[in-house]
Amino acid sequence: MNTKRYMLAAGLLLMLIPCLLNAAKYAGEVFYMSPGVANQALGNTGLTNEGSASAAWWNPALLALQSSHKIELMHAEQFEGLMQFNHISTVIGNQNRFGLVITHIGIDDIKLTALENDSLPPSANNQPVIKGKPVNNNDLMLYFGISRTLRNNLHMGVTPKLAYRNLAKKQGFGFGADLGFLWDINQVLRLGVVGKDFLSTHIIWENGTKESVIPSVHSELGYRTAVTSHEIPLHLTVGVESLLEGRKEAATISTGSYSADFHAGLAVLPIPQLQVMTGYDTDAFTAGMGVYIRKLSIEYAVKLASQDDLGYSHRISAGWKW
Repeated sequence: MNTKRYMLAAGLLLMLIPCLLNAAKYAGEVFYMSPGVANQALGNTGLTNEGSASAAWWNPALLALQSSHKIELMHAEQFEGLMQFNHISTVIGNQNRFGLVITHIGIDDIKLTALENDSLPPSANNQPVIKGKPVNNNDLMLYFGISRTLRNNLHMGVTPKLAYRNLAKKQGFGFGADLGFLWDINQVLRLGVVGKDFLSTHIIWENGTKESVIPSVHSELGYRTAVTSHEIPLHLTVGVESLLEGRKEAATISTGSYSADFHAGLAVLPIPQLQVMTGYDTDAFTAGMGVYIRKLSIEYAVKLASQDDLGYSHRISAGWKW
């Protein structure tokens, strides 16, 4: 390793230290809401798929491989309609492609409760009751991804991001960045690695409270081939999220502060105008399909009820490329 590489590694480590010292568990949860319909249908994978209009969120290194401009509008109802999740994603630029993703997360009519008599402890005669007007939670995030090619088969990208949070009348702002790499191992196999919140992501609330988001590493292997004598394209993805938040039983596997969740997806294109998808996302199965007519695309995905009983999640999107 030469001197420049040592300096880069040391710089990244120095940026990580303050984030880890003041990190708050689950502080970055708002940034983990992944955009993209096909991505959900494929088990919440996307680090190796350059076809997604949400590449800036998934892996900014994918922007180096984008061959066309595209835009996608998505509406989603998460957990049987309890939460609304919408986004607009685009990839534009001529010689240098860049991606923009704007997402909105909303939960309406949240009822606040309090004890009938705040001066006494809870009891059979002092139960929580609904007080005051319902409140709303809204999060608005902006991601801007750029990339460059380091070698013919190695690409790098970075996604600065901003967030505005309005939770039950409390406001806050977040900022940070993700760092991504994509390696084309050979003609059919590629590896994507993304450091989420790797460049010190922080959330600052109006009362002066500050939270730092604990970085996480997402990695994914993508395999593309063609099957049968008709050369039907097939795309297989397998990925893992590695976190240091001590999620314990909330994660697929956990030991100490380390935990990991797994994802997998399979897409088949029986004809160029139709894509059929299925996958596994942490603790639930996913499925979906995409219809492509010239420059127009319509995609739908569903995530089945997970083990935590939060219900089904549906997504639908319309896209255009040129």
